Amino acid sequence: MTDTAARGRPPGRADPGPNGGSGRDLGVGGGSSSRGRRVGGVRGWLVLVLLLLLAAVLTWVVAFSSVLGVASVRVRGNTTLSAAAVVQRAAIRSGTPLVRLDTSAARARVLAIPQVKSATVTTSYPNTVTITITQRTAVGYRAVGGGQSLVDADNVAFEQAAAAPKGLPRLVAGANAADDAAAAAVAGALTHSLAVEVAQVTAPTPESVTLTLADGRVVLWGGTDRGADKARLLSALLGQPGRYFDISDPDTVISR
Repeated sequence: MTDTAARGRPPGRADPGPNGGSGRDLGVGGGSSSRGRRVGGVRGWLVLVLLLLLAAVLTWVVAFSSVLGVASVRVRGNTTLSAAAVVQRAAIRSGTPLVRLDTSAARARVLAIPQVKSATVTTSYPNTVTITITQRTAVGYRAVGGGQSLVDADNVAFEQAAAAPKGLPRLVAGANAADDAAAAAVAGALTHSLAVEVAQVTAPTPESVTLTLADGRVVLWGGTDRGADKARLLSALLGQPGRYFDISDPDTVISR
């Protein structure tokens, strides 16, 4: 009977497995799944390797190549200084990657120029560096050796001149730095129209700054406070009679 059942089974039909399925079908399905996992794993590694290579290339382009490096340096705010002089002092090497450029060091080098009061150094992609400066403005001069030293309102001597510049008062050296600083601050409070009328500024003390006008009249300015008020008052007094004016207190003017 067993033989008959075997002979009656359709040819090529496999014995059912313990769960009623085909043993051959189970074997084939398991192999496909294993190969799929292996292929997926290889693809994952390939993607990871490609991402790492892309990151390495981007890092090289940005941080080590000249593709995004310095190609031009612009200078803004310069008046008497040439752009070439500022660029030379900044010492920014062409091709330096912008991301690695030490803008603070470049700024410090530009600030070492005596005529420069303030400076900023900025970058803009792909290849540009911009240096923006504010130059010092002379408010007077001091005799130094055989020449004249231009001085700004902060009492910084920043440039030498062979002759006394026109339209600026002479700042007479005081007994100490505080006296000199007061004289420079007062000279800085003068408008252009007033500065051309003042021959010299002296500061026996920081609270007794005195102006000598080109026509010989004397003005006791006093301290450095209320500079704008004193400048307006002096402009009005220039057309008034008198050889001496005390405007140290703008609310109480003394003239004689």
